[in-house]
Amino acid sequence: MVRIPSGVFYQKSTFGDNFIPNPMVNEKDKLVMHSFYMDKFPVTNAQFQSFVKVSNYKPVDTANFLKQRTNGQITDGQENYPVTWISYEDAKAYASWAGKRLPTETEWQYAAQTEKLNDWPWGNKVKVERKEEVITNTLTVSKLQVDPAYCNTGNGELYPIGKYKKGVNPYGLYDLVGCVWQLTNDEYDNGTNYFLVVKGGSYFLPASSWWYVEGGPRELTYTQKLLRISQGFERCGTVGFRCVVDAE
Repeated sequence: MVRIPSGVFYQKSTFGDNFIPNPMVNEKDKLVMHSFYMDKFPVTNAQFQSFVKVSNYKPVDTANFLKQRTNGQITDGQENYPVTWISYEDAKAYASWAGKRLPTETEWQYAAQTEKLNDWPWGNKVKVERKEEVITNTLTVSKLQVDPAYCNTGNGELYPIGKYKKGVNPYGLYDLVGCVWQLTNDEYDNGTNYFLVVKGGSYFLPASSWWYVEGGPRELTYTQKLLRISQGFERCGTVGFRCVVDAE
């Protein structure tokens, strides 16, 4: 883990679709952030496997749990890949077992952006080209051109943690964008829908339809909703997580 220093944060939230109203933040609010520790990398297959074996963890809803594995075994060579096909409850259970917790969206974003409010982990000096296309009045799709030396740009292939050395942020956090969507501990009920907030984009960039969740690397302010229908439904191959621990 790396220590995230205390500081002041002005949180900005951006999003692509608004079919289901997004939680809004007041960008003028001055947030005083206390120091905490955050996992340097997303939780890996090997780490999660240790948790399952030692704790004998069995989810109540087993649908799609660790679906990418064969007979419960990690595919050779993927031990250090981010764990996927896990639910919010699975991630919380791991975090509790490890003496940690999931970060809030604000904590994740503050640690990723730093006090400098960087749009990307590596700062704002590396140019990211953007082309926005308005599909409907509730959907705007952004096509981003990012230097592939800094992150996975959406080639559809997951990779071992820490691969993109140039993509590390000033606090020493790797794989913040273009890796896996990362769960936060923000769960919302708007009276009609339950959803979680995930951050960072993913390694998969869908191209066959506008109606898929946008993927590829996403700016650190970008907020994506993950609908809560069932644990099995929310488990997928593009969502993982990392943990935090309070420093004080």
